[in-house]
Amino acid sequence: MKRTPNRDVFRYIVAPLLFLTVALAGGIRFQLETSALEFVLPQLISCILGLLAMVSLVRGGPIRVSDYFGDEEGVIGSVSGVVRMAAIFLATVQVFNVVTPERGLLNFVFNLFYFLILLNDLFIVFSPRRLAAALASVLGVSFVFKYVLLADLLAPSQSWGKYILQELMKTASLGALDYQSFAPATGYLALFTLMLYVLGLYLVAPRTEPDEVLAELAVINRNRISQMTPAERRRLLTAVAISETSVDVEDEVGAASE
Repeated sequence: MKRTPNRDVFRYIVAPLLFLTVALAGGIRFQLETSALEFVLPQLISCILGLLAMVSLVRGGPIRVSDYFGDEEGVIGSVSGVVRMAAIFLATVQVFNVVTPERGLLNFVFNLFYFLILLNDLFIVFSPRRLAAALASVLGVSFVFKYVLLADLLAPSQSWGKYILQELMKTASLGALDYQSFAPATGYLALFTLMLYVLGLYLVAPRTEPDEVLAELAVINRNRISQMTPAERRRLLTAVAISETSVDVEDEVGAASE
């Protein structure tokens, strides 16, 4: 597929800048009392989760390694690929950092949840769109829990009823329910960070034709084949035939070049 100038601008300039912005903004917190800015470094578990997520993104298709380290890229292209891949990894680490409570039992529960989800994804066949949507959904749900539910439930309050509830929860958890509250601006920045990350994934994900999407869905969910209309089945067979033909042509070209 021939590259367009606009596609190259998004691929080499806009997307890396978005991911680097996510990597920076993902560690920023605003103190509750003074609104002072604080930068929180990601935990080791966030780095491990980011690595698992990168493996899933590469395996699932949203990130194609050949687009970053292909033979046709050359030395400069390969260096650019390393920088772009590093930007995606740092941004992925920071989005897990931003949606996870900083300490206590909740930190353990959130990280365990992410680890099990990502570990399970390594053994499931995903289409690129479904994988990106699943990752965005997990991050979105975690954001709601941390910055909407937990922030309202565990934040310091003048209400005696909420204070008693918080103390009861701490007592029931034997003091393990330790939650660090931040200023509301932290939640707005976290939402902006997640939106930039999802937008970045959309920009770097390879574009697929409708027939290719149909073929991916059929492979992932074999039961769908029996539910297809005759027109959809013809489109599927055509897409598979075209894919096999292109693979055969590439093999012949590679053999001839050797």
